[in-house]
Amino acid sequence: MIFLPIEYRRDSMNDICEEQVLSDLVVVKRSGQRVSFNGTKIAIAIKKAFDNVDVDISLKKVNKVYEDVLCYIKNNYATRKTINVEDIQDIIETKLKENKFYDVYQAFSDYRIKRAASRKAFSIKQQHKFVRAIERIINENKSVIGKPNDILLDFGKTISCEYTKAYVLDNKFVRAHDDGSIYIHNLDYFNLGNLSSTHLKFDNVINNNFPLDLIQMAINAKSEIDGEITLSKFDYILVPELISRFKSELKNAIEAYLNIEGFCEYVDVSKIEELIDKENTLNINIGVFDSILLNKRVKELIVLAYNTSYKKTIEWLSAGIKQLLLHLNNNFQENKKYSISLGTNDSYEGNLINNCYVKQLLEVDYLENLTTIFKIRKNNNIELYNKIVETIESGKNVALSFIESSYNDDAENEVEYFSNGRRIFENELYDSRSSIGRMIVASVSVNMGRLGFENKNKNLKDFYLEFDGMLELAKNVLLSIFENMGNKYKENYRFVFNNNILDDDKLENGQKIRKILKKGALNIELVGLFECVINLEEDLAKQKELLLKILKFANEKVSKFIDESRLNFIISETSKSRPLKKLMDLDKAIYGIKKGVSDKPNYSRIDRLFNYKDDINNDFKYIGKYQKMLSGGCLIEIELPKNISCNKISDMINLAIDSDIGFLKIMVKR
Repeated sequence: MIFLPIEYRRDSMNDICEEQVLSDLVVVKRSGQRVSFNGTKIAIAIKKAFDNVDVDISLKKVNKVYEDVLCYIKNNYATRKTINVEDIQDIIETKLKENKFYDVYQAFSDYRIKRAASRKAFSIKQQHKFVRAIERIINENKSVIGKPNDILLDFGKTISCEYTKAYVLDNKFVRAHDDGSIYIHNLDYFNLGNLSSTHLKFDNVINNNFPLDLIQMAINAKSEIDGEITLSKFDYILVPELISRFKSELKNAIEAYLNIEGFCEYVDVSKIEELIDKENTLNINIGVFDSILLNKRVKELIVLAYNTSYKKTIEWLSAGIKQLLLHLNNNFQENKKYSISLGTNDSYEGNLINNCYVKQLLEVDYLENLTTIFKIRKNNNIELYNKIVETIESGKNVALSFIESSYNDDAENEVEYFSNGRRIFENELYDSRSSIGRMIVASVSVNMGRLGFENKNKNLKDFYLEFDGMLELAKNVLLSIFENMGNKYKENYRFVFNNNILDDDKLENGQKIRKILKKGALNIELVGLFECVINLEEDLAKQKELLLKILKFANEKVSKFIDESRLNFIISETSKSRPLKKLMDLDKAIYGIKKGVSDKPNYSRIDRLFNYKDDINNDFKYIGKYQKMLSGGCLIEIELPKNISCNKISDMINLAIDSDIGFLKIMVKR
């Protein structure tokens, strides 16, 4: 199929004949291989040529070069059956010069010369891609000063990525990635076997050394996990150490005060300690000690010891939380952010942890690389709820998980999110629903925006047929990644499979990690879904309905993947800026700029279609429906104006609850 820019498409019979010329044309590659003519590759080659030159050129002019190349081929190859790839490149050079893009022409010509040299230098045809990728790093970092380690890291990641594309992945997957039909995430980590975003179990990690034990765990896990690390159910997991710390402080304080005033000889301290050990709370009734107290003064000393111990424990907890927050934020590495979830433990200790956490969060600066995810229930502790609203009003980096929504269907507080709204919950293989100790194994994005361009003014059956094929392609890529990772052994990882921080299933020495990966999720993401719908349906009233129908189709397809593979496929919306921009850039080069579709730098996320000034009531109700159709979640981020009141924020939260939204990030401009 030939892809022409929108502004150049015509409907005359003559143009149809011209299109037939291109459809029948065969391209002869340097190796002698014959392939069908593909206008997309020409468009991408032209765009890359312009990208390599630091000039401000409108996309309309870029598209003009593309159209000129196609027109030349139509006019001069109408009676021929084949065209050499070198001839196509010659035509591109000619049209660049004719349009007076001399710098771009020179860059394109130099590139051809270098590629020819690299093909002579290397016996393996794919190796020249390494040279091109390295050259790109060098050119991009010419102006960078004082960051040699960062540049070295770029070199390593680039080589790893190109190696994967050249020698590991199936060629059809690579071609689809390079031409922008799909986007394969984290190609640079493919061969390393790094796990992706993970909800860690850390209940057995805390061992009377908070927060250093958690910090050490995060450092160790970071080297083997590419993506976000979530510390789940923080207000539950920390309770045992909080109680243990308080008991220890109380015992020491009582003994010290009794000893100072000379009561140790007359009071059975061991009996007091036994009574303390029986208590499993900080909220101890002093009356439990009445049977062994000698006089009023001893009782006063016990009360004094209690108050002192309580204060010291809270100080220890607050200092530990602050240290943890700052460390996780400041030890950020690329693609390795952190999140902490808490908020539903209504026990005495749970409320202490939650209140201390919020207080520390309010006191520290904005934590860019650490997101706090507060779990919200309708009957949340009102004091805590007000503090959460205060953190939002102050512009902190927080998100809200409404665990009582029908989307989450709370399974004993087991549903967790990553900060980008991604969700792992259902586990089809083991018939259990939990996020704890599970990961996203891999992600592949499908370019829905391009499907919309290709099927504009066509029957929707054609669209669904192509969409079906793209979902199959994404599935096969994910299965390939799964098999590659699943064949690695426990010994390939020094930490994550030796410390019970993932699922309860333990691996024996010499065992492959496939057993654990099966409980993770294979993530199919959608890019440009909104733009796709605009191209397919001009009637505004019908667009939202069509979007939900497309998602229904995708869900039915993914359900088949799950049944066939017995693996946890999920479907989500892409939130990362890199694929949103890359795929939009490629599609602009092919289809040109269309108002409302490709006249922006990135493909849109669904939440970017709304803002505070719009009819937020109706928007939220639609978002709730949309979110439920994405088993893997989506990022819903609402930006509110600076100086907005806490009451207004509270109203927004209540509206989200009433709209049955599962996850929401409310950002206040700082």
